[in-house]
Amino acid sequence: MNDGGILHKLETYFQLSPAPSGLIMPPDPFEQRHESNVMINGIAVRNAAVLITFTKQLDNSPFNESHVMLTLRTAHLRRHAGQISLPGGSADPGDTDIIHTALREAEEETQLRAHQVTILGKLPALIMPSAFHVTPVVGLISPDLDLRACPDEVEEIFYVPAAVLLNPANYRINHMDFRGIQRRFWELQYGKYRIWGATAAILHHLAEQLDQLR
Repeated sequence: MNDGGILHKLETYFQLSPAPSGLIMPPDPFEQRHESNVMINGIAVRNAAVLITFTKQLDNSPFNESHVMLTLRTAHLRRHAGQISLPGGSADPGDTDIIHTALREAEEETQLRAHQVTILGKLPALIMPSAFHVTPVVGLISPDLDLRACPDEVEEIFYVPAAVLLNPANYRINHMDFRGIQRRFWELQYGKYRIWGATAAILHHLAEQLDQLR
């Protein structure tokens, strides 16, 4: 799929699915047994959002391949330390909606401003074992933005070609022991970056949805 095709498919997908329903279904059945209004491990489910940003193609510039921005979380964080993630976090009482949550968190982590993002739409939510109900928000950004990682949360900002992340064949199922339970999850290796868990589940879901538009 060329980059023009990727961005066209993204726009088509959100035109056809303006109001997402259901949940993202990772290979582990844990997330499939829960809805957003229940307790998980004794914790009330909390709303959260992540932002998936695709870089636009610019005419007469070297930026001719769409990429997706990802972050490497710092090693000292309480949750998901040292993991690859999409910018995002939990909803605050002052957020007007879940898109506001995604944009606010992205700005805190990368200095990406809300006015620099063209929102395309939302994906179905993902229920996490940590009791977060995560809504992925998808948007477009310019490839030549001067973004800066927040040192308290983000060690590195990097970009992966959209063609890599949106190819379902690039993902594989792996497993690990989590609190005495064997958990299965999607994983994608890109160079030195291991993309797995919730981030991979969200991106794999989007890859499969776009693949069905062929």
